[in-house]
Amino acid sequence: MVASTIDTAMSNLSVGSSKQDYIDTPFVGKKEQFEQVLDVLDSVGFIPESLIESETKWFYESLGIDDVFFARSSPEDIASHIHALYSCKVQAYSSSNLDGNQPLISYKREAEDHAVFFDTIDSHTSSQRNQFEIAIDDKYVDPSVASGTSYRTEYFSAPLNYKTDAILSGVYEKNKTLHEQFVRLFFVYENRYKHANVSANETDIEKIGDSTFLKIASERTKTLYQEIVKDVIKTTGPVIRHFPIESSEEYRVVIGYRQKTSARYSSALSDLANYYKLQTTRKYVEQFANGVTIISMYVRAKSTKSQVDLSIYQVIKEASLLYCIPHNFFHDRFIQGELSLQESIYAQSAVIFVAHFLNRLGPEYSKLSSLLDPSKSIEHAEVLNSLKKRLRAETYTQDFIKEVFDVRREIVRKLYRQFADVHYIRSSMEKTLSYQRLSQITPVGSEADFEQLLSRECSQNEHHAVVLRALYMFNKSILKTNFYTSTKVALSFRLDPSFLPESEYPERPYGMFFVVGSDFRGFHIRFRDIARGGIRIVKSRSYDAYNVNVRNMFDENYNLANTQQRKNKDIPEGGSKGVILLDPGAAQDRPKACFEKYIDALIDLLLKQHIPGVKDQYVDLYNKPEILFLGPDEGTAHYVDWATLHARDRGAPWWKSFLTGKSPQLGGIPHDEYGMTTLSVRAYVNKIYEKLNIDDSKIRKFQTGGPDGDLGSNEILLSRGENYVGLVDGSGVICDPQGLDKEELLRLAKERKMIEHYDRSKLSAQGYVVLVDDMDITLPSGQIVTSGVAFRNTFHLKLKEQYGVGGVDLFVPCGGRPAAIDTNNVHDFIDEKTGKSVVPYFVEGANLFITQSAKLILEKAGIIIFKDASTNKGGVTSSSLEVLAALAFDDKTFLESMCVDSTGAKPQFYTAYVRDVQKKIVDNAEAEFESLWKLHEDTGKPFTILSDELSVAINKLGDELSNSRELWDDDVEFRNAVLLDSLPPLLLEKVGIENVLSRVPEAYLKAIFATYLASKFVYSRGIDSNPAKFLEFISSTRKQFIKKGLLKY
Repeated sequence: MVASTIDTAMSNLSVGSSKQDYIDTPFVGKKEQFEQVLDVLDSVGFIPESLIESETKWFYESLGIDDVFFARSSPEDIASHIHALYSCKVQAYSSSNLDGNQPLISYKREAEDHAVFFDTIDSHTSSQRNQFEIAIDDKYVDPSVASGTSYRTEYFSAPLNYKTDAILSGVYEKNKTLHEQFVRLFFVYENRYKHANVSANETDIEKIGDSTFLKIASERTKTLYQEIVKDVIKTTGPVIRHFPIESSEEYRVVIGYRQKTSARYSSALSDLANYYKLQTTRKYVEQFANGVTIISMYVRAKSTKSQVDLSIYQVIKEASLLYCIPHNFFHDRFIQGELSLQESIYAQSAVIFVAHFLNRLGPEYSKLSSLLDPSKSIEHAEVLNSLKKRLRAETYTQDFIKEVFDVRREIVRKLYRQFADVHYIRSSMEKTLSYQRLSQITPVGSEADFEQLLSRECSQNEHHAVVLRALYMFNKSILKTNFYTSTKVALSFRLDPSFLPESEYPERPYGMFFVVGSDFRGFHIRFRDIARGGIRIVKSRSYDAYNVNVRNMFDENYNLANTQQRKNKDIPEGGSKGVILLDPGAAQDRPKACFEKYIDALIDLLLKQHIPGVKDQYVDLYNKPEILFLGPDEGTAHYVDWATLHARDRGAPWWKSFLTGKSPQLGGIPHDEYGMTTLSVRAYVNKIYEKLNIDDSKIRKFQTGGPDGDLGSNEILLSRGENYVGLVDGSGVICDPQGLDKEELLRLAKERKMIEHYDRSKLSAQGYVVLVDDMDITLPSGQIVTSGVAFRNTFHLKLKEQYGVGGVDLFVPCGGRPAAIDTNNVHDFIDEKTGKSVVPYFVEGANLFITQSAKLILEKAGIIIFKDASTNKGGVTSSSLEVLAALAFDDKTFLESMCVDSTGAKPQFYTAYVRDVQKKIVDNAEAEFESLWKLHEDTGKPFTILSDELSVAINKLGDELSNSRELWDDDVEFRNAVLLDSLPPLLLEKVGIENVLSRVPEAYLKAIFATYLASKFVYSRGIDSNPAKFLEFISSTRKQFIKKGLLKY
């Protein structure tokens, strides 16, 4: 009788399995295994003999376990699981007051290479997180790495069928209030790959699959998975497939994605299915040796009343949104059904926005700012800045904003409806479940209606009203978003920057992007339509550091972009900058994945694509073409090739010019290889020597940013006869008042190694090295350094202490955090006896290393200092000319002329063009230096002020000229003459002016035209651009063009 029952069960299960496509053939040894399990249980004697067969049948037949499990398990393992389940049932029977909130069965067993988890859940309960599945994600699925330990998981769920079980029926008899239960079983196995260390681009399923998977999976499943793997490798986000199971009420949902790109995604998918009243009957998570994960979920409707087709549609539609943020701030509300997934993820994005942009300074700050005019007092400016930072840190925190959103979630839902009414494209979703839910929310009307709502709901709590007004502002500022596109990897919002308060951000950006991912947040700010700047990644060593970075993130981004705007005065592109802040924890080790999501989310809003099932149209309130010109910055130099090729794969027509700093094989001009950034910094140093008749061999030099970095290494390589007395880099501090060995420094610079690799035998008796991990180090002077990190972080402030007054002649920062020197510490650079700066010359290579106020204090103390906006523009000049070449060439000629081949051979044009770029960088830097030096002599104003005035004058005139129809449209011959004179002769010779005019976007050509005239006028005529002087300049320029043959008359 037992054998007959098992035969029937095996037959039924095998048919189901083959139709479900996961396994190839039924487990033919199942009957024999069943008998062996009975023998094991009998020999142990734990379960009463009368119950052994029924307990075993219950395990084999009633729990929905597939042949996949039985085929790979030994009779002893199965017997062990049956023992565990039996124990749980006995314990449940002995318990009292079972109410369904605690599982009847809860069991886990973890070994080195496998783990087992069993539990039950009340069929009426849908508002509890599956703690076992979350734990499996956290411990096994998410940490898996293709090159190390990796795990696959199997999940089965079925009705508990307590009526047929002697013990469980007794449990229900004692607890009449218990509802029907589902039993859930999780099996985790360590992967065993046949082929180790396969390429991340390998797609052969036989090479990348786990040995068990390859053994049990059907050919159809292998073929399907191989197709999905190929698609995952070609794209950035999840690849989603679904289809009904033949002769079944189940659907199979298959999702592939890259490992370590979406934490807790597997468990979140179960929550999503549950929200839409779908029962997950089984789930397989396969992790392949090339770093791809594929999840197969089998789902069915929980009740016959459910609209299963609509539920499946929603799961498929929202799986991509869930991938972006698998566990949001309001995930518990989502599980409980109080917020939809769309509402909760919208709310999370809005919390982050509000935390950054809620005007927390208030009218009192504005009043104080008017009384303490920062433009007239350095001290006032710094006090106000410190007060601003403190107010932002101590008022509306992100946790408080989350709490307000949670308490006022019905108002948040109304504002979500307002957001959806603008950005949903309704024709595609009028019958969907999400639209049905949305249509039940009363929308927010006008701003007056919203204020009335706040006065009614928040009359007793103005703080809540302030937070909700900021959320309303978020909605109003969104010009376009990828929130509702079919596939995405992070959420992106193009914002209208007009919401930024002028009191805090006096110069309004032109455009702004806001990006939210599962493990990062990001911004991109630009000050002109045509603008360029680098993308930097910000990491945090601790939670405290992360909280500081969160508070400073947007202001740092704004200031960097604004500095870039001033720096870019010689090139067509205005200033921009992007910042990606990694979340604390695991994200700190995944910068590339976060960068890829950020870039892909930006591209979503730069391209208007309609690819059914992949990319949907979106509502575009901006309604103008947009192109961003990006480049490498801190932490992103190694990722620009990927971004360039990804833009090409996404079909972007501007892919060649999208990023600069790419490899020469893609037409890039590497800044580090050719010293592009350093050339402009060095031009300022050399001009100081020339103007003051200084012998560089007498210079004692200190530098932050070591020989491992671009700017730092090239500064060493180009340093002529200067004597280095100290360096600070990521590894620590090296100091020698007698001078460091120049050959040893050159070696490190060429090898790109940190100062920790310096040969210490080359130090003098006074020299020393202190690394960041060092503690309690005694210096030659007898000073004890208790913390290497603290010593490194503040060493640049201790030049007077370490070298004495006059011990350093030149300070060139080539690395370091913004505001490393401010009014709180600038006096460390001033001799209290004489009031003079202890360092006479300072060239700011690193962006924003010194605050404006600190620079002015130093200039007052007699230092000659040139700021970053003037000195650090070699890289942007190189990048601009790289972009111009990419825009001017067609794809074929670009490949021939600008791309280095696989052997490393450089095209003749490329080599000559790089030399021209280097010369242009030095010429531009020297021209600005001469202008600043003359203005300083004529006016006596500080170089710091003059640098800003020069930048503002060029940018202001450039903006006016780019909008001048008279010069651009009405005088075509003069316009073309300007372009001929401003464009690189080598490029014109190769491409021809006609092709340049037809291929390069008109907005870019206008920017070239305007920038050329503006910079040439200011450098030659000064910062006073009165009409008479400008007309004289245009007349003089015409005469020069006639002499050159560019104009006839």
